[in-house]
Amino acid sequence: MNNKLLSLTIFLSFFVLSNITHAKSLADRNKVNQVNEYFMSQLVAGEFESAYALMTAYLGVDAQQFEERGKKAAQSMKQLQQNQGKPLSFALLKTQSIDEHFYKASYLLKYSAAAIIWELNYYQPDQGWRLVDISFNADINALFED
Repeated sequence: MNNKLLSLTIFLSFFVLSNITHAKSLADRNKVNQVNEYFMSQLVAGEFESAYALMTAYLGVDAQQFEERGKKAAQSMKQLQQNQGKPLSFALLKTQSIDEHFYKASYLLKYSAAAIIWELNYYQPDQGWRLVDISFNADINALFED
């Protein structure tokens, strides 16, 4: 039974890794920050699909899943825009890293009566950063440390 489980795990790992796009990596954190700033400026402009399309060039995860999440995010942002209007601006809240392995940038996307937190996460397997996740939420309380 354990051998079947191990075989299945190896097969699924190979399948997932073989479906990961051959993305460009970003040479250093300055390049990551430049890409992030452009992504956020696209969101302010209301170009949600374009923003996600830009980021596919730097993926370190399955492109199809990322694109599906991007479509859902674009729908959510369009609904928010109908209620709140276009975003006013964005601001970098903080960056965090775990050595040279993981890097996270958190931004605030500002509306007249709302704010959305965007988090962009990168992983550096060897040399060069690759995007592994983009998420957003409205949990402003999570920004405050106890």
